Amino acid sequence: MKNIIIISLFSLFSVVSLYSQPTSNNDFAHPLQIEPVAVYTKIRGNATYWDKSFNGVKEINKNLNFEGEYKFSDTFSVISSIGRTEYSQTDSAKEITWDRWNAGIKYGKIFDTGSSQFLIGGGLRIYDKKRNAEFREKENPDFYLIRPNFGLGYKRGIFQIMSEFRFQTETNRHGKESSLEEFKRYYQVGIAPSFAIADSVRIFTELEYREPLDKVADKNLRYFNLYPGISMSTESFGTFSFSALFGVLPKADNAMDRGIRFSYFYFFDTSQ
Repeated sequence: MKNIIIISLFSLFSVVSLYSQPTSNNDFAHPLQIEPVAVYTKIRGNATYWDKSFNGVKEINKNLNFEGEYKFSDTFSVISSIGRTEYSQTDSAKEITWDRWNAGIKYGKIFDTGSSQFLIGGGLRIYDKKRNAEFREKENPDFYLIRPNFGLGYKRGIFQIMSEFRFQTETNRHGKESSLEEFKRYYQVGIAPSFAIADSVRIFTELEYREPLDKVADKNLRYFNLYPGISMSTESFGTFSFSALFGVLPKADNAMDRGIRFSYFYFFDTSQ
């Protein structure tokens, strides 16, 4: 199955010219952490690490992820990703799993007012079960995930800002719930202001807040994180970025303590 997913991701971009140029100045800069509501044609690779230490137990999460997005019209794109995660806790064996297979559709429209631009967008992403994974407090691998999101953006000169509101719920294969099943739900708000300090360098200061609907049973889903970061674009070799994770809430209330992410982007121009 994983070979089929990889082949389908590469097939998604087979229609795009290998000699395409990076995105134009009319596009919004891609956030480093929050999910963008702008649409792109891109490939992205991520290497992510985060940990948490509390009451003598340390969690460590390492993830390698590949994402593909294809903009098939001025306002719509499709997106999917695949990756592998290594997760461990103190005094427990490492768990290495494939990420959930997922697919989604996005809508994003930019309104040009002359000196500035406004963005409105949203989308829906659906995630499969997580195969061969153990149950953890943060998720149930036997359920599917449904994740709608909505957001706004603004761009003027060297300044850009993008926001996202997200809701995620678990569900069974029938899309129904029973009294014997616990479905974890949360809402999440993200904001990503950024400044271009040079033609090819942009700095980000992203914030992301997540709150579970059941504040008692799903307490470990909650976090409030700050993600300072920087992205550097090259003329022919794509964009490289680095961001750090710092918890804003007290350690007892935040799902993560600290983390880092390295990303590589390649944006395709589909105007040709």
